[in-house]
Amino acid sequence: MRELRSTEWLRDFQRKLHEKAKAEPGFRFYVLYDKMSRMEVLEEAYAQAKSNGGTSGVDGETFEDVEAKGVANYLGELQLEMKERRYKPKPVRRVYIPKPNGTERPLGIPTIRDRVVQSAFLLILEPIFEADFADSSYGFRPKKSAHDAVRELYKYLNWGCHEIYDVDLEKYFDTVNHAKLMKLVARRISDSQVLHVIGEWLDCGYIEDGQHRESKQGTPQGGVISPLLANIYLNPVDQAFERKGLGAIRNGSIHVVRYADDMIILAQKNLDEGIALLDHYLDRLGLRLNKEKTRRLRLNIGKSVDFLGFRFQNVRSRKTGTRLILVRPSPKSQERFRVEVRHRIHHSTPLSAKEQVVNLNRYLRGWMGYFRVGNGSATFGKLAHFVNKRVRRLIWRRRGKGGYGWNKLTSKYIYGQLGLYYNYHVTAL
Repeated sequence: MRELRSTEWLRDFQRKLHEKAKAEPGFRFYVLYDKMSRMEVLEEAYAQAKSNGGTSGVDGETFEDVEAKGVANYLGELQLEMKERRYKPKPVRRVYIPKPNGTERPLGIPTIRDRVVQSAFLLILEPIFEADFADSSYGFRPKKSAHDAVRELYKYLNWGCHEIYDVDLEKYFDTVNHAKLMKLVARRISDSQVLHVIGEWLDCGYIEDGQHRESKQGTPQGGVISPLLANIYLNPVDQAFERKGLGAIRNGSIHVVRYADDMIILAQKNLDEGIALLDHYLDRLGLRLNKEKTRRLRLNIGKSVDFLGFRFQNVRSRKTGTRLILVRPSPKSQERFRVEVRHRIHHSTPLSAKEQVVNLNRYLRGWMGYFRVGNGSATFGKLAHFVNKRVRRLIWRRRGKGGYGWNKLTSKYIYGQLGLYYNYHVTAL
């Protein structure tokens, strides 16, 4: 019953924060830090941090360690630190994850303690800033998703907004200016302790190769609070397009669709005006375009643009002759799919075929859950055939034979006994 009351209090407080922020765009919230250290908030923050999982930070502490100590004791100590203003974040542990193009992306892993506090801040701050965010922003926001961004882009393309500016921000998360970001946060938050802690998160640096390195700019990818801060920093760009009224047909029907730092500007006409507006605000924010990847194009018949792993292609219907926008996994997404399948289904892996299929199925469900929207039936048919061949090759090779066993290994065996995933149906946008 106490847990229910705690959840109700938090949800009611979040609602009030959002309503206040929405009703008074110029209001600055001044008493928030004490709410972030309430036990109800810390308990919810811990639950969210644990559900997100992840490895340990620089202190090596795991969720198992916390559970062994006792969550109540752990949160009690953390609450006291926060109330007495003794909380101080530790540097993040920097690791690198591979990118599809062969390079690596730096990822900062905070300690569990810092993840809990960041989650507590997020619970209180997000409802406030959500009132300010534009509808054109979809990344890492409640009740918004990548699929929503895909549908929005699809809608504008069907409206005839075929003048496109495919934007790539150069090292966005590494180049956010701390002072400018803090000014944007301070437009809504005047609580000095809240601002102080956020500033410490930005400045705490990272540990790499055993050395503590300072972070003069950027928001570390991996931090719980980082996506919100990243959206706050780019919000002036989104808002500028709304204020200018560029979406009106008389102004060129110019629109922006953004998911975190992935952004596309599209228009029926006057695209230059949208590009100039973007350049103006990027300059004010100290951000740069990646000139090699940023491109301008017109989506004529046969042309395409990629966004969030999908390819949007303008084609002519063979039946009616009308123009259609087809949406399916991009060639790069398909190739990454094949690479992952090869990695998970391999004769040198010390697992049985059944175990490898179980492991592969988890990936296939997630991949299809994301990419099944659109017009990918033909693409999925080819990928399903590729997966089928890969599994057959594994089984047949384990039996010391060449080929794929087409006449011996039935579909009933592959999809029934082994249980290989087979749900490749599409969902309309």
